[in-house]
Amino acid sequence: MKKLISILSLLIFLAGLYAQGLAHGGETSGGEGPLGQVGSEEYALTFFKMMNETQTKLTYMNKKSAMAKVGTETVHGDISGTLFYDVQIKGLGALVTLRYTNYCDREGWTFDGEILTRSNMSQNGTFEGTVKVRGLAPGELVYDKVALVKGNPGDGNYLVRRPGQADAEVSYKVYLKSKE
Repeated sequence: MKKLISILSLLIFLAGLYAQGLAHGGETSGGEGPLGQVGSEEYALTFFKMMNETQTKLTYMNKKSAMAKVGTETVHGDISGTLFYDVQIKGLGALVTLRYTNYCDREGWTFDGEILTRSNMSQNGTFEGTVKVRGLAPGELVYDKVALVKGNPGDGNYLVRRPGQADAEVSYKVYLKSKE
């Protein structure tokens, strides 16, 4: 039920943006698609919500304890591509790899890229990498300036890049908001 509400909310949001585009002569100010008109924070929020849904298929990532998350798996998109997940213990910490390769569960949302998370035993550390999206909302999010704090983004900014717009930084808090 929660997923259905999320999908309906997104569709209503996109329909409103599309209607705004038509009201302004059909032009958008940030690349192709209806999300071209929204600010970087709203773009990042929608990006994270869509990407979060892709990760629900991962078995290891969604286990409760940190040690139970150690493992490797690859899941397939409903339409195309793969999502690779790998956690390796490195010294007194871990290296987590999430790699999207032409991954698509839903028309208009194809993800490519890699996120590396390096953490200590307290689940504090760093992120690096870039994930690109093709389709309705082309663009990319760069993770290099975000810190991991107690297992979640806890400081720093994501870099949002979209066609036809200047790069913009958005707070790590946008990711946390996407999980609400």
